Amino acid sequence: MISHFHDIFLKSFEQAVRQHMTQGKVSLEDVASHFHITRGQLNRRVKAELGITAQQLALNIRIDYAQHLLTVNRELPIGDVAFQCGFEDATSFTRAFHRATGCSPSQYRNNN
Repeated sequence: MISHFHDIFLKSFEQAVRQHMTQGKVSLEDVASHFHITRGQLNRRVKAELGITAQQLALNIRIDYAQHLLTVNRELPIGDVAFQCGFEDATSFTRAFHRATGCSPSQYRNNN
């Protein structure tokens, strides 16, 4: 039962993050409101479930989606990938992507 509840929570969290990514920016306050809790409560919940912050989980979801976009749609400009993944600009996206993967979005696209 706990694992089923855990899976439902994580899927709902990912769905909320993806929904807000399409609006161009991911706000943890908005994600928390999806669950009718505060940002602090959301963070404590994610930390208890996964051992990472809600911000890190949201970033992981966004980077995973960016990796998908970079490999599936090779013609999509990096700036468009950044926006679709909820980053305000290509520079902050590139920085976050590099920290998470060890390479730039362009390098990732070329190697995959």
